[in-house]
Amino acid sequence: MGADAVVKGTRIEGTCKVHMVPSGSGTAPAGPRKFSAPIKNGTIASVLIGGREAAVIGASGTTDLPGTHDGIVDGPFASPTARVGRVLSGSPTVLIGGQMAATTASAATCCVEPFERFRDAVGSVLIG
Repeated sequence: MGADAVVKGTRIEGTCKVHMVPSGSGTAPAGPRKFSAPIKNGTIASVLIGGREAAVIGASGTTDLPGTHDGIVDGPFASPTARVGRVLSGSPTVLIGGQMAATTASAATCCVEPFERFRDAVGSVLIG
């Protein structure tokens, strides 16, 4: 059975656990930080699902939760604080604009870590 379609505005959600903040001895783990990024980039404008542009592999968005990444100072030994969520996989059987369609079964990242879930996908359209 297929999975719900991911579209522009669907949120990539998770928890960032690898960031650092300043401390007396240099840097220290920042602790878990919530992550929620609406997909805004890399969608296919010519294909609408539920009135919104279809998302495909590589679609991305930047977290918009206020204050959740303030004070982060990841050093050269860590991945940069990109604050970007990105769809990493898609349906191998459904192509949109020549690219794999993103579904709620797709893999994604939040900053540099695996995400936990997609929110606000189109449940009336199944892909795959």
